[in-house]
Amino acid sequence: MREIYEFAEFFAAGWRLAYPGKAIPINDGRLDQALQKVRTSLPAKFLELLSFGTTRIGFRCYELPEILHAGFNNLLLSAPTPAHTSVDVIIDDQTARILLRRRGITPQKAIECAKLINSAIPQN
Repeated sequence: MREIYEFAEFFAAGWRLAYPGKAIPINDGRLDQALQKVRTSLPAKFLELLSFGTTRIGFRCYELPEILHAGFNNLLLSAPTPAHTSVDVIIDDQTARILLRRRGITPQKAIECAKLINSAIPQN
């Protein structure tokens, strides 16, 4: 469970530094697909964390609901929009950098991963 919270911090902090003010799209399994595509580029501590599969509702990252919930519980992310299409990162740059430092991840690595994830999100 600790790893889920650590990943939520890493993900929210990286997204904040790479895309201030930009919402994270979470609908239609697009983020799930992006995470699967870039999983080998994540920091070593997260390489075995994520698992994927096809469910009745499509391709999913099994841990993503827990990650988003952890982000919301730790006041890193907003609650999903009413249509569950996106979440906002609600931490500032300074908090993002502090969280990354505590996890031993450089801001550059977090930004790089956030950009990889964003570029891998399928466009509708």
